[in-house]
Amino acid sequence: MSLQILCKPRPSAFTADRRATVLNLDTFLAEKVNGEEFFQENYFTNGMLTLVDRAFRHLGEEGAGSSMFLLSQAMGGGKTHSMIALGLLARDQNLRREVLGEHNPAPMLGSCRVIGFNGRNTDAPGGIWGSLAEQLGKAEQFARYVSPLLSAPGPEAWKQLRT
Repeated sequence: MSLQILCKPRPSAFTADRRATVLNLDTFLAEKVNGEEFFQENYFTNGMLTLVDRAFRHLGEEGAGSSMFLLSQAMGGGKTHSMIALGLLARDQNLRREVLGEHNPAPMLGSCRVIGFNGRNTDAPGGIWGSLAEQLGKAEQFARYVSPLLSAPGPEAWKQLRT
């Protein structure tokens, strides 16, 4: 058997509006990623399965060890993809039940509030911690820790330099 016979691209690979689509954390955080569509077109790698299993065991208080995960793949290795998959499953308990089925490591866990930060947004007011505090509705409580001198220019600041 040849690779050409065994590998058939999904129809959406040929859809003009989808060819240039690259998911990123900003798209996910803006709730513009459809969970059902995402999981219809993707499969779990061993690394993603491990991440999902350990994260939900921890969230479900099943004692999975550390709550820190180091995603250290090279560029294109699936770090963002794995984070989006985890976020989609955390945000929607019904999707989690549907996708993970009997392999759901935290069947009693409800939907979770998901926040995040895209590391490319270095000019976010308050940086990473200020952004996360704002998403939690705690920006004012956090304001005393934020220094405008600590912010680095992000994509928008660099674009404005060109004009």
